[in-house]
Amino acid sequence: MPERTLYSNSWYRVADLKPFVRSHAEIHRHTYRGKAWYILQDHSTGRFHRFSEESYFIIGLMDGKRSLQEIWEAACEKLGDEMPTQDEMITILSQLHQADVLQSDTVPDTDSLQRRHQKGRSAKFWNTLRSPLAIRLPIMDPDRFLEKTKGFVRPLFSLPAALIWLLLVVSAVSLAFIHWEELTSNLADRVFSLENLLIFWLIYPVVKALHECGHAYAVKRWGGEVHEMGIMFIVFIPIPYLDASAASAFREKGRRIFVGAAGIAVELLIASLAMILWVNAEIGVVRAVAYNTIIVAGVSTLFFNGNPLLRFDAYYVLSDLLEIPNLGTRANRYLGYLAQRYLIRSDAAEFFLSDRREAFWLILYGLASFAYRIFITLKIALFVAGSFFFIGVLIALWALIGLFFVPFFKVLRLVITRRELYRKRWSVLALGLILGAFLVFFVTAIRFPSFTIAEGILWPGEQARIHAGAKGVIREILVNPGTKVRKGDPLIRCENFELASRVKLLEADIREYEARQKIALIRDRTEEKILGEEIVRIGKELVQAKEQLAALIIRSPISGVFLLPQAEDMPGRFLQRGGAVGYVVDYSNIIVRVVVPQAEVDRIRTNVRSVRSRLAEAISVDIPSELVREVPAASSDLPSLALSLTGGGSFALDPRENKSPRSFEKLFHFEVRLPGETKTRVGERVYVRFEHDPESLSKGWYRTVRHLFLKRFNV
Repeated sequence: MPERTLYSNSWYRVADLKPFVRSHAEIHRHTYRGKAWYILQDHSTGRFHRFSEESYFIIGLMDGKRSLQEIWEAACEKLGDEMPTQDEMITILSQLHQADVLQSDTVPDTDSLQRRHQKGRSAKFWNTLRSPLAIRLPIMDPDRFLEKTKGFVRPLFSLPAALIWLLLVVSAVSLAFIHWEELTSNLADRVFSLENLLIFWLIYPVVKALHECGHAYAVKRWGGEVHEMGIMFIVFIPIPYLDASAASAFREKGRRIFVGAAGIAVELLIASLAMILWVNAEIGVVRAVAYNTIIVAGVSTLFFNGNPLLRFDAYYVLSDLLEIPNLGTRANRYLGYLAQRYLIRSDAAEFFLSDRREAFWLILYGLASFAYRIFITLKIALFVAGSFFFIGVLIALWALIGLFFVPFFKVLRLVITRRELYRKRWSVLALGLILGAFLVFFVTAIRFPSFTIAEGILWPGEQARIHAGAKGVIREILVNPGTKVRKGDPLIRCENFELASRVKLLEADIREYEARQKIALIRDRTEEKILGEEIVRIGKELVQAKEQLAALIIRSPISGVFLLPQAEDMPGRFLQRGGAVGYVVDYSNIIVRVVVPQAEVDRIRTNVRSVRSRLAEAISVDIPSELVREVPAASSDLPSLALSLTGGGSFALDPRENKSPRSFEKLFHFEVRLPGETKTRVGERVYVRFEHDPESLSKGWYRTVRHLFLKRFNV
């Protein structure tokens, strides 16, 4: 660390000033991680500024009567070893001046005030451009309305109300678990249907307005003020918002946390009431409104307002829980400090930490929030591009510029403007080039293991299926299921009285026609010829009928183990001709029917080094396998419901298909053979890993982006 210089060459410019804090500024004492800090609240702008205990002592001496020299001398006498340098005094003075909360005995510089005001407006404008996905539009000052109505909601801020809230939320969560399948069944189609979207858009602003009212009345509960309310456009979706920053002035940490969590509590209450209504309501408009309210108030709360990586409610709650004000900003500054201190080796880099635990949280939050910002930005851009491709691409480019290029130019400007960094500019440049070269090498040259994970089911093959040769009623199971049988062995006996009667009738017809033919042989040769043709026709029908009668004995199509699901329920069941009954499985020849989406099919066709499988019932056992063949042509058919989302798989079912399971997307089927005999349940889920040649990260990213654009935009 550089040595502190007590005196400053610029001190003579400010030593005789007699500064004092403006009347619209108020100071509050807070405690963070066992250390006292002072929060200066500017009521005219709604901004807050944090100062240490030593800085507060200095600000407290600014009464308009003492000169800055006198204030500094008093501070040196009082603070001892913690006395500020003259440069630090100038820094405090500058910070107060920039915040427009400082006045002195000199004539006010109105031009400077105007420039700072214009600079603030310009900074706000550029912040909006840097975040085009979130734009705020102030509309009204709700403080007078809140002041008049806060008495009506005061009973809600009590212990009995909290217990009732907890009871309702616990009850709703229990109901959600009980009705989970009904609640989530075919969720996408239910939410995005046209009639449902209208209900959704009517409910959404109402729920969000109540959410913001929760924050507002929580602020008023402890004497705060709320002077701004408006609409925020997130991805062009209007959402009510209000400025509850007055809670930052509350001395008690619990009150600040309560204000931050009030909106989440309101939405959870709304979702709980909607859940109870949805469970008890009849099918109709009321139930549809309740369902959409659950989605809006429940899901959005958990994934957005309840996510501390986004600067919504949970972020401020986490900041107060950790006792780290401005958590996101400090995390970014601390990461910058680490880069300057340990990469650039700048001795001038400084950052104040309360303790080591604070450093851990700052690093963790800084990295996690940056990664999540990239993720959510790309997700939003893809969502918009799905309907407006050009706008989505612009949003993605603009957001990525803000995430990567703007910080880069800030670092560049920092190197140029800071003297200690400018002296090391060649070291900084060399370090940047080395890091850039290493990153390019790491992404493009180093090859990592590459593989595709697919799902399939144990499939005995089409030849293993037992089909009914004729329609009839099952009367007897001739072989116990699980028994080994040979090809042609009788397995099931069926009956068809109509078919048996038809055979007897056809036999009687033949006897009759043969007798008539003998008589016609003497009387009329023409009639004898006609009767002979009829006998041939009836004989063919009789042969077919007898074949169908014989087919009522269902026989084994191959040698193997006879499997008959629900065998005890089979007697008395009617079978249509060709209907599937069971299986005869040859476990030495069983295969896995693997289903692969279109994005992965090319690599499996052309680049497979090895195949390994794992059965769902023995997921820890790795089985070497063999890729046998690809089933020609793409298909939407799923071999089993076990591969669908409802069955625990990864493919969404097409709700328009009722006869057989079909997915929304085209799929490709591959057959994989397991070694030896694999005695397990037919239709069991199998996870198959196709090993490919190692590849670089850049190649994998390119393939992923290419498939994404082909799938989403056909470009």
